[in-house]
Amino acid sequence: MYESKDEGDRTPEEADLAAPVWESRPLGHLPGVASVTYGIVKPGPHRPAGVPLLQAGNIGGGVVDRIPSKMIDEAVHRSHPRTSLVMGDLVVVLVGRIGDAAIVDAAQQGWNTARSVGVVRCTEAGQRYGINTWLKWWLRTPEVRARHLEGTAGAEHSTLPVTMLAGLPVPLPPLDLRMRLLRTMSLVERRMELNTRIAASAMELADAHFAGYVERNPAGNKDATGPAAAIADLAEVVGGTRRPDGTRRSDAVEGGVPAAWATPTDVFRHKLAYFDRADQNVVTPPHTVCAPGTILVAPRPGGVETVVSRIPLVPARGLLALRIAREADRVWLLHELRSRSKELVSTAQGQQAREMSLRAFSRFTVSWPDSSGVREPFARIAMPLHERADAALEENRVLELLITTELTDLMKVAERSKDKR
Repeated sequence: MYESKDEGDRTPEEADLAAPVWESRPLGHLPGVASVTYGIVKPGPHRPAGVPLLQAGNIGGGVVDRIPSKMIDEAVHRSHPRTSLVMGDLVVVLVGRIGDAAIVDAAQQGWNTARSVGVVRCTEAGQRYGINTWLKWWLRTPEVRARHLEGTAGAEHSTLPVTMLAGLPVPLPPLDLRMRLLRTMSLVERRMELNTRIAASAMELADAHFAGYVERNPAGNKDATGPAAAIADLAEVVGGTRRPDGTRRSDAVEGGVPAAWATPTDVFRHKLAYFDRADQNVVTPPHTVCAPGTILVAPRPGGVETVVSRIPLVPARGLLALRIAREADRVWLLHELRSRSKELVSTAQGQQAREMSLRAFSRFTVSWPDSSGVREPFARIAMPLHERADAALEENRVLELLITTELTDLMKVAERSKDKR
């Protein structure tokens, strides 16, 4: 990070980065930015022993997945050196969830990138002055999304051209103010990382307790001849639909209510068992909305992802939603489905099994032991763990809002000052 230097010891680039006044320049021409580009257009088939490929789906919530979802041939990687990642690169989603961004660390060093990802490479001085971190948070502000990305971000097939990304006007505060903000961002990011680990540990502990209950109670063991039931007998299973045109407008549906539009991509982005945000919202008749507490199921290669919603939503095509009333039943079924992710692949259909079959899934048999003897005692242990995880993630949402609101307010103050001059 930045270290103070006498003015006479600074290079021209460092002098630009240390400017004592507000400035605004296109992203691609910011001091400290070396290049803005995008990834491989034709990466070829998956190669298990190849080079990791960073795709848009691997970026979410300001961080990059540690485990890649695709590997590419070494020869393809070598032919695209400009997008071979180095520590400090800012990677930006260019397709669908436009503007979501993260900074590459040691875990992604040497990966390559897909066409859906933009790569902003900073100079050594740019990294020391925190330009990559500044851009990551600036892209997440509501002001930027409303002014520059509205109408594109969140649409399933929308694309942000890399030329448009490079042309976005970025405000840079005076050096002292910027460094103060960057130190706050660093503290916030460290706290958010800790909260994420707390939430993950709480869910792992709940999963471990579930496994213990299954092992200790033959009636709850799917390999034993204990009580079992088809999913359709336990919950209302709702199939996903296509989003009707115009349902983002508040006046599009008479008597309509707002709800999140939940897609499989949204589900995959949630690393834990909670669904609390989506890229798109819709206005829809109340009867189509699934209330908080709905279980969402989405297929992925080699398994099925299962989460429980914390917000009202409408499931998109490719998802199944399970409405189940009793909390103890819901928490047992959630962990049962999580534990049987690979088996549930058999209920998926379509090209590369990317869509759940409502009929096959509804008939799938799960263990359903006695309520008072097994399901309710398990819920009494699991629910406090769920609540602790939820509290940690809620703190992250508040911290993110704190930073983005502060940045938005500062930019408005700077613009008003500029208008007065």
